[in-house]
Amino acid sequence: MIKKIAINELTVGMEVVALSSSPWKHQPYLYAVPGVIESEDAITRIKKSGFQQVVVRTEDVEALADSTTLNTLLHHTASADSVQRAPFSEAIKTTRVTYESAMAYAMKIINDVKMGRGIDYETALETANAIVDSAISNPDTLICLSRLAAFDEYTYTHSINVAAIAVVFGEFIGMSRDDLVMLGLAGMMHDLGKTSVPTGIVHKNGRLSRFECAEMQRHPEYGYAILSRNTAIPHKVLEAVRAHHEKCNGSGYPNGLTRQDIPAFARILCMADIYDALTSDRCYKKGVLPNKALGIMYGMRDQDFDSVEVQLFIKCLGIFPAGSLVKLNTGDFALVFESNADRPLCPKIKIIMDHTMRPVTPWDLDLANQSSGKTPPVEIKECADPSKYRDTLLESMMPQ
Repeated sequence: MIKKIAINELTVGMEVVALSSSPWKHQPYLYAVPGVIESEDAITRIKKSGFQQVVVRTEDVEALADSTTLNTLLHHTASADSVQRAPFSEAIKTTRVTYESAMAYAMKIINDVKMGRGIDYETALETANAIVDSAISNPDTLICLSRLAAFDEYTYTHSINVAAIAVVFGEFIGMSRDDLVMLGLAGMMHDLGKTSVPTGIVHKNGRLSRFECAEMQRHPEYGYAILSRNTAIPHKVLEAVRAHHEKCNGSGYPNGLTRQDIPAFARILCMADIYDALTSDRCYKKGVLPNKALGIMYGMRDQDFDSVEVQLFIKCLGIFPAGSLVKLNTGDFALVFESNADRPLCPKIKIIMDHTMRPVTPWDLDLANQSSGKTPPVEIKECADPSKYRDTLLESMMPQ
């Protein structure tokens, strides 16, 4: 049988098992490169890469983890692993146009709803399809732009970021294109109900009163009502919008649903929504760094989120998500532009600033495939705040 053990229990001679169908496959801190462990050095390298657990073949009889959670979420037959990606340098240009067009549409739809006009569903569908195209072509470009593109109005930015992050995650777990488009629509429209909440409550800098909090918590129902007026909008989208603040332990709103009653789309939107809210700068708070946000979300497993699903989410984005500014052990600063699901501490990076944070000629480095003669290897030391350097980071992403 196979067995999941702590990385400290790994010993020379154990056989690591590949996870083509295991419910553990996408857990972020799980080492799953198949083969026999031949030396203590190999174990040391695995530990240094940040892995906490490993699956090995053992004589012990131990049942696999319950896969019900994944079977519920992964109702697809396609596998995202087989998709041929476009190089980042080729895809980023198109994705930036898509992102900016989506932002313009977000402004339009919110203003239309505020003015009592109907929702332009055809344009919404076109926008969602464009986001899906970018996610399929190169998902890291969407995550990069959701992190670095700065717009003045959080409401517009947040709706598109949630759509982008949700679609990237949906693509990661292999959802069908039709489902990805509906997920994108739900992401773009998830907060439309806030247009029915008094502006003074939505944009209040301080703590909301009990009355204000109750009114704010009505926005999913308001959004459901607004979208229900358009019969073209799929029921899955409506249900996701209404349930995106429900929590797996039943503490969410508006209906206090527990995990088994929350639609899969809504569970995904909830993770994307909280991740973007944690990492975004607001007038009353500064956003946290992406790796910190993912750590916070990991701590919310089995409460706000299903444990397996939030680990899948972390695996999708990576410990250092695309768009992160990182400081290296060399003192230089780099932009993460491609995550590495198998070695989460070793993404692809673009070195853009020296130790004094002066711009240098950008050059790419795959931390997972460095020259064996380089001692010590380049490693990420910590995340850095990109807010002062967004223009530099965006410029470095674009092909020359």
